[in-house]
Amino acid sequence: MGWRKLHPIVLYRQSYKFLMNFQQSLMQIVNTILDAIYYGMLQPLFLGAKVLLDVVFLDSLALLSISKSGQVIVVAVCTVLFAFLLRRLLAVEVKEKVFRVKFAAQKAERDTIGIIPDPKNRNALYTSADQSIDEDFNTYLAQHYFRYVLIYLLPLFLVMAWLNNSLDESVLPVVSGQAYLFVLPSHPLGMQGISVTLLFLSSYIISLIVGFQLKKRFFRKEK
Repeated sequence: MGWRKLHPIVLYRQSYKFLMNFQQSLMQIVNTILDAIYYGMLQPLFLGAKVLLDVVFLDSLALLSISKSGQVIVVAVCTVLFAFLLRRLLAVEVKEKVFRVKFAAQKAERDTIGIIPDPKNRNALYTSADQSIDEDFNTYLAQHYFRYVLIYLLPLFLVMAWLNNSLDESVLPVVSGQAYLFVLPSHPLGMQGISVTLLFLSSYIISLIVGFQLKKRFFRKEK
């Protein structure tokens, strides 16, 4: 039977069935590709990085008889140092200086528009200059926040995930199903102990603040 002789309802059902089968086949192909990428590339990469970090940091610090809490603090400080190194490699200060110079030049150029006597031309130039300044400023903000996510947040979450995976309930005391670096018998503020995440985040933030203060005090800022 040809397509033209089919009833519209039958044709609709067959078309719908064909599309659903095609969608399922496409999703199976996509899932297969994603599984191959994850299990064939990403998972071995993550496992290799975990083993390397365990040997370089946790195992080495353990050989120095440093406690698990001390290991977390050392890792947090090293993460901050890595963030500052990444900030330098990405030339954040240079990019910010270039933008400030360019922004000041654009503002100065905009201010010269006021000498134009014709109001229509003056307003049109003001609008064009404002749009150019806004576009450059929005681009700068997007790049600025992307750099800060790349420098500070991404290493923070990756290192924290690694620590929580390496320092889990198999090597830490467990209370009520939660692993802690050390337990607090008195339960201050309802806390049963100090977790890896809590100590790492606290150490990271404190180290970051101290690092910026030392940077301001001992390193001259580029003008």
